[in-house]
Amino acid sequence: MPQKDMRIVPKPASEDGVLKPAAGAYAFTGQGDITYRCGSCKAKLLGDVGHYEVMHEHPFTAILCPKCGRYNDLPPEDKHHHH
Repeated sequence: MPQKDMRIVPKPASEDGVLKPAAGAYAFTGQGDITYRCGSCKAKLLGDVGHYEVMHEHPFTAILCPKCGRYNDLPPEDKHHHH
């Protein structure tokens, strides 16, 4: 199961679409094999997710890390569709 670091982004203009998991909890989990970590403190934010889940089933603008308070988004390479 690969672990990937997310990308730190500025606070979004709107809180709509920002996921705010509780400390020690994932924002959501899925059926995939990727664990995403905070790009700053490496706290695990998404567990066992796949591309389809993060892009289509649970789209988000950012994830607020409950540990360090930074905003995270998917790395740019994970936002592209692979054909």
